[in-house]
Amino acid sequence: MNREIALRIDGMLIAIRGCLDSVAFYTKNNASDAEFKAIARQIGEGMGATIEISQALYREYPDIVPAELKPVPDQS
Repeated sequence: MNREIALRIDGMLIAIRGCLDSVAFYTKNNASDAEFKAIARQIGEGMGATIEISQALYREYPDIVPAELKPVPDQS
């Protein structure tokens, strides 16, 4: 896989996480607590899987790590 493909895949994974977050929010506001807890656990597992894929891409292409995920340099 080349860098451009990795970037495209990571962008899609970020979008998936956003959609899953929306599903969780919608479910929390429209389903019972028990239904929400069951769905939220599954959503969390799905998000975790997408994060693992992104981390593998970041290991292969460290320059594609989004700025907000990069460590802040120590300014002391």
